Amino acid sequence: MDVTILLIEDSPTDAAILSAAFDDIGCLWSIQVVQTADEALDLLQQIDDSAHAHPQLILLDLNLPGKTGHDMLEAIKCNAVWQTIPTIVLSSSATPQDIYKSYQLHANAYITKPADFSEYRLIAQKINDFWLKTVQLPTGE
Repeated sequence: MDVTILLIEDSPTDAAILSAAFDDIGCLWSIQVVQTADEALDLLQQIDDSAHAHPQLILLDLNLPGKTGHDMLEAIKCNAVWQTIPTIVLSSSATPQDIYKSYQLHANAYITKPADFSEYRLIAQKINDFWLKTVQLPTGE
């Protein structure tokens, strides 16, 4: 279960649109979708307990059932193993408070969800080009 992108998104529609946008740009990275912070924490813990690699990137919605995206972000960035995984908040919220709190909790980027597929495709292209092709990401120790 080597996951490249972990998408934490409770909306099946938004998850499908973003996955389709990555497919449309020819992204070859695998995307694992979970709908809650608890599912994401369980998955990351399972990866810790196995020989599989952690995701190279996490895309995180803020508005999740149960634990919020901010709760999840805090859990990621407080964990010595997970804190090096770049985490991009991808949320429908554009409030200054959500943006500020996300960066305060060490989000690597904050993107407001777009309105249509062409904009999702553009975001997928930029994420792919920068986070998955340009920068050097840690591979663990």
